[in-house]
Amino acid sequence: MSITASKRLLNVLIFLGVIALLFVVGYPQYKESLPSKIKIGVDKSYASVPFYVAKEDTSRQYFVIENIEAELIDIQGDPLQGMKDGLYDIAAVPWYWLMISPSLDGDTLKACGSIELKSGISLDAIIIPENSRIKRLRDLTGKRLGYLIQDEYIVNLILSKMEEEGITRVTKVPLGLDEFDSAFDDNKVDAIYLIDPYRGYLLYQGYQMLLEGVVSYYIVPSMPYAAIVMRKDFVEEENRLAAIRIKNAVEAALGYISRNPEVAKRYIVKIHDWPSDGALTLKMRTPEYQRLAEVNLRNVEIFQTELVRRGIGTCGIKPSEFLFVRTDFVR
Repeated sequence: MSITASKRLLNVLIFLGVIALLFVVGYPQYKESLPSKIKIGVDKSYASVPFYVAKEDTSRQYFVIENIEAELIDIQGDPLQGMKDGLYDIAAVPWYWLMISPSLDGDTLKACGSIELKSGISLDAIIIPENSRIKRLRDLTGKRLGYLIQDEYIVNLILSKMEEEGITRVTKVPLGLDEFDSAFDDNKVDAIYLIDPYRGYLLYQGYQMLLEGVVSYYIVPSMPYAAIVMRKDFVEEENRLAAIRIKNAVEAALGYISRNPEVAKRYIVKIHDWPSDGALTLKMRTPEYQRLAEVNLRNVEIFQTELVRRGIGTCGIKPSEFLFVRTDFVR
């Protein structure tokens, strides 16, 4: 090979090396610049408010800051099953169902945030009409008790304890969101069990409470209500950058709502197209929003132990194992 040909080959190799180096150095930066597309399962409860705040609050713009293209998908049916079926990348699911079934086909659902019903701030109640013949809990015997479909597991836990007190033959009447506020007028129920914001909405409509703090009285003092979950493989292998971004955005929203609970009420009113009336928001109470480091593992353990005592679930999983750890979200 001539000297001229050798120089040309060397120049080509140098050029290819420079291109390869630019690719190695530049591609990660290019990838970082692209938005992360994330599917988020949402409903109309307090549990989904952090997602709405992160997407729609123009004063905060948490999704914009984290470069997220969020697709909000209405949850149809069981949100936990929706996560397992891959319909959503992140969603809030009942802690109850997460404790019973956190695994799927070798993968695991873990929480990066939590919503809790705290003792001392009653967010749930059994509601009755003003002229009801039901005056005390024992009067529920033989009556029809309505509840929102997604809260059936809570009603089952409550009724099993009521039966021990002699309150029996209660007929369960599941209701949709389009039914609960007219269920009394339509003669579908004699009483309704509701958790805020729906408890507050019926009180605003003039109905009365037979008993509030039902969860605290019949289940546990403070109940982990909803866990914000992602799949472990999604975080660790499939789309780590997207997972880090959504976790950061949701944590920021959780912190903001915790400091400004009236924000959650405003979004609930907007989501349901309820009247923008201060009298309504005064009737509504908000749960405790907890970021990953703030999740009350002691209350998770108490709830888990209570379920096991009732023959539900297992204590084979430590409370901390339901959670991601902060190092899972290090770039």
